[in-house]
Amino acid sequence: MDRNAALAELEAHPYWPLRVCAETDELGEPAYKTELFFTPGALNVELAKTVCQGCPVMLACRQYALVWENEGVWGGLSPDERRAERRGQRKRRARLAQQAGARPKPVSNWKPSPAQATLLKVLAKQPDLRAAAVEMDRPFPNVQWVYSQMCKQLGFHQDELSVPEVLERANSRLGAAPSTPAPVPLKDAA
Repeated sequence: MDRNAALAELEAHPYWPLRVCAETDELGEPAYKTELFFTPGALNVELAKTVCQGCPVMLACRQYALVWENEGVWGGLSPDERRAERRGQRKRRARLAQQAGARPKPVSNWKPSPAQATLLKVLAKQPDLRAAAVEMDRPFPNVQWVYSQMCKQLGFHQDELSVPEVLERANSRLGAAPSTPAPVPLKDAA
């Protein structure tokens, strides 16, 4: 679909005549000037986004703008917000394509790197990556990268399993006992 066809589809929306940005006052003058939506500046952007919030066409307008528009406020999103949303969509598509494709091949003689070993110890106490980053005094993206590399080496994608399941897989690969201590037998009192 080209841009003109996409715009025609947006204009065919049943509520298009009721869009807030096209409202007029009692004299037939536009209630909101087009410049409001296309003039840079934090105040103008916020005012335009506020106008969009009550619009019955906001979501359709947003979908159109995510594909076709780089300037102005459309569907309640500024140009920067649309760029960020596009990046997020590309990352999600790439991750889903990766997960749909071949699984990572597990390393046959896997031994954790020093960073992975430290991460495993910290996660055994608190199975949360953000808490682990704080405890390890490392930036979260670095800890997340170590975790993702460990998951790939173990043969799965990092989003497939929960942290406790990853710990269980890692411990089983290392031949370690489960993280829960075995019960201590009671001695007979003589």
